[in-house]
Amino acid sequence: MSGFVRPAGTGDTYDFDGAVFTVKASADDTEGRVSVMEQAAPVGLVVAPHTHEGEDEMFHVLAGEVGGRCGDDEFTAAAGDFIFLPRDVEHTLWVLGDEPVRMLTICGPATFDRLVAEQGRRRG
Repeated sequence: MSGFVRPAGTGDTYDFDGAVFTVKASADDTEGRVSVMEQAAPVGLVVAPHTHEGEDEMFHVLAGEVGGRCGDDEFTAAAGDFIFLPRDVEHTLWVLGDEPVRMLTICGPATFDRLVAEQGRRRG
């Protein structure tokens, strides 16, 4: 495995589940250790409750504000905040306010990026 730089504005991009994901580091890039995607979510988006089996999911909010629930706990997060959602625990997210949200989506071990690539619609 080699290090790499993925320049701004590059990476495979997919429409998936109402948001746009740009892959910055895939499972293939990291030998399955972690995936990193930049996510843009529109105003009003609600991600249905779901569970990632065997994969932790993390978000670093870059712009906007999100609400969510992990297990029985509800939260809000704004630009600069970090969210950790442990594997095997049901969670959901929704966009708050009147501006889109941008987040880095980090998953480990990496499986979610493959789901986005398989079920999403590739742009470009």
